[in-house]
Amino acid sequence: MKQSRGHGIHSPFAYDLITNVLRSPYSYYAFQDIERVLSESGLDASIITEFNHLSYRLVHHFNAKHILEINSGKGVNTLFLTTPAPDIRCTCVEQDAEAIAIAKRLQQKQRNISELLPLVPAGGEKRYDALFIHLKKKNPISIESLMELSHENSFWVFYPLNSRWSKQYWRNIVNDERARITFDMKESGVAFLRFSPYKLNYFV
Repeated sequence: MKQSRGHGIHSPFAYDLITNVLRSPYSYYAFQDIERVLSESGLDASIITEFNHLSYRLVHHFNAKHILEINSGKGVNTLFLTTPAPDIRCTCVEQDAEAIAIAKRLQQKQRNISELLPLVPAGGEKRYDALFIHLKKKNPISIESLMELSHENSFWVFYPLNSRWSKQYWRNIVNDERARITFDMKESGVAFLRFSPYKLNYFV
């Protein structure tokens, strides 16, 4: 049953997240600023998606300061991750040379510092408030590695869930007891590690 309007949801945390973040109809002035940055960098602003807007809302809502973005591509979503506050730091993992070149050009116009790495940082060295994983490769990061990069209040975001293997990967996340609260948005998924007496999965 779809719960995008908050019907039948007893958890205040889930209700607030669904109605004010995941399915929020409101925009931000920052969205227009990012469109301008893309245009000035020679990129078509039409490449912006609802997932980019969702990324901004999640970071803004939870005041995430240290973010890990895996398979960050050209850095478009990185702009949405780092714009909500001036003290946000995003570590980006990308191997495609062409995408890295474009991302560096975009970052020159961004006030926040983003670090570009070819490989995922070793687990345990640093723990992140939020992890955004673009599932464009068939061998995604393991759940164990995600745990090593997270703390008890971290949240994970996965996108896109549009292939058989990515959907199975997401199902593995949902079924893992350590992912206490999950939100299935069909094309994307959000998981929270924070303690909940019940393991819950919402279809939004």
